[in-house]
Amino acid sequence: MPVNVNKLNIKLSTLILLFTLAGGQFLWLHFTFHIEPLVAGVDSLGTYFLMYGLVLFIRYSPVFYIPKYIKYGIIEVPSFILTMLWVYFSKHALLEFFDHDQLYVESWDKTIIGRIIIGWLLLSMAIICHLILSELRKAEEAVKLQQQAEDLRKEAELFKLRQQLQPHFLFNSLNSINALINRQPKDARKMVQQLSDYLRNTLKKEDDRFVLLQEELNDLQLYLAIEKVRFGHRLKITEEIEVHNEGTKVPPFLIQPLVENAIKYGLYGTTGEVDISINVKTYQGNLVFKISNPYDKDGVTVKGTGFGLESIKRRLYLLFARNDLLRIEKLTLKQEEQEPVHLFVATLLIPMEYIKD
Repeated sequence: MPVNVNKLNIKLSTLILLFTLAGGQFLWLHFTFHIEPLVAGVDSLGTYFLMYGLVLFIRYSPVFYIPKYIKYGIIEVPSFILTMLWVYFSKHALLEFFDHDQLYVESWDKTIIGRIIIGWLLLSMAIICHLILSELRKAEEAVKLQQQAEDLRKEAELFKLRQQLQPHFLFNSLNSINALINRQPKDARKMVQQLSDYLRNTLKKEDDRFVLLQEELNDLQLYLAIEKVRFGHRLKITEEIEVHNEGTKVPPFLIQPLVENAIKYGLYGTTGEVDISINVKTYQGNLVFKISNPYDKDGVTVKGTGFGLESIKRRLYLLFARNDLLRIEKLTLKQEEQEPVHLFVATLLIPMEYIKD
């Protein structure tokens, strides 16, 4: 995680520390050396105002640089030089105003060692803090750059996965249109129009991370209309939508591959009617999609690479950093005096906390 350096807090803390030291110096000069309150006050505020200027110089000056090989070693050298400059200019500036005050003039000879020690310690601390903050800034910038690179990599992979899903459906549709052109030209034209509408809608969502659920369901209807032209009466769709929040959002292109998978494994290799069930609801903070289709346990296995389901799993991980959002099950429903029904069930969970408006 990036380290957040609060610059305002650092400035306020520095001012509070310097005002505290100025107050201590005022008491030191007034009670120990019997300096008048006005003179002691001007001395304290003046010297530490100049000290604050040196701290700002260390913090922000582009010319203040300590080579890396002595960063945490010989920092006392530049701090000692700055301390001597601080003491020199403080003394000469203040004595210009109070050279008539003999007690104050004499106090400088008695306090100069203490001033040097205090200034040396303060400026050494300032340099150390400056170096630490510089390292923290570099580390924070490196983390940000790494995060940006990771985000770009994820976006590129998500885009690639979405692009790879489109040809599977497109090629199947074009093959079906080709088969219908001579036998059923009217259905072929209808399918071309539906395919055009579907592709137009999907292209609009290419750059969207999340889209409205209703938009995704509308595109799903276009997809199912195309598939119904392909398979006719054999394809029966049962839908149960229990989500009524119009602002609900989902990642695009996740539902259609699941339904396509159900149609593929439910209809291919069979000749009878197949009922594909689509259920959408909210449950325990998740948006739940459940798509089920019957399959012939003893039938011929449909050839395929399983790319669709694997790409969905990968996209879910890239979006939510979780591997448990897609569950695939094979169930057997036993019915009285009837053959058991074998179901292939895909359950997709989308955490609602990530997709709130």
